[in-house]
Amino acid sequence: MISWPAFIYVDGDDELTYIASDVQWINHPEWSTVEYSADDVLVDSTGRIYHMDNMLNGRVQPASTDQVISLNQLVLLVQRHAALNNACCIEKIGFRNIGEGLAIIASLTED
Repeated sequence: MISWPAFIYVDGDDELTYIASDVQWINHPEWSTVEYSADDVLVDSTGRIYHMDNMLNGRVQPASTDQVISLNQLVLLVQRHAALNNACCIEKIGFRNIGEGLAIIASLTED
């Protein structure tokens, strides 16, 4: 079961899509009805990684991989995402846990 909030990482794209809740996921068909590749993932607030390439009745059914993103991997993704948003001093971006990383993604999304 997905622990919200979460974000979508599309392989090869530095933009991360922040999703605050299951309601937001359901209400945005541009996220939940797209055909994703096998390398595209959703990462939830616990760091659990879900594959996004499983569809049922035209909707994505995230499937747990039983893997967890490392803090180092998440820092790199957030830094790349911040660079796309022209954030200052991206090399200084760091955090101590997944929740702090999600908060940064959310703040970059708000702008």
